Amino acid sequence: MSKILVVYQSFGGKTKSLAEAAAAGASSVGAETVIKEVSAVSADDFSGIGGVILATTQPFQSMAGGTKSLFERLWMGRDKIKKGIRLVIIICHMNDTKPTEDSIKAIAGHLGLEQVAGGLTVKVDEIEAGKESARQLGIAMAQGG
Repeated sequence: MSKILVVYQSFGGKTKSLAEAAAAGASSVGAETVIKEVSAVSADDFSGIGGVILATTQPFQSMAGGTKSLFERLWMGRDKIKKGIRLVIIICHMNDTKPTEDSIKAIAGHLGLEQVAGGLTVKVDEIEAGKESARQLGIAMAQGG
């Protein structure tokens, strides 16, 4: 079973709760999980992992600033990131997620991350239902999906 890095950007705790649910799902099937807030993540954290679950907020219909800063730090250390690490995205939102999805997909591709189909979008007023979906996503990621 591979190690899963769960990274989150959260303003009020909703996105963090989705990340925690995803990590709990992955752990429930035997995966080793590490949960970190985006400001605490560097390219070194990508050593020895099999997948990344990125949970981010979407203020103003675009990628959260902390998430963007994460990608800028990763870009500077991109030589340390093994190509083909699986990535799945959770976006906590109030409006159209396409701009954020497109941005993350493009940046992830430049970093050599392999985006897994079936990410998750959760409206801010549907967090409780979203937690179960995030848990299932964590299970799927841990099982190689």
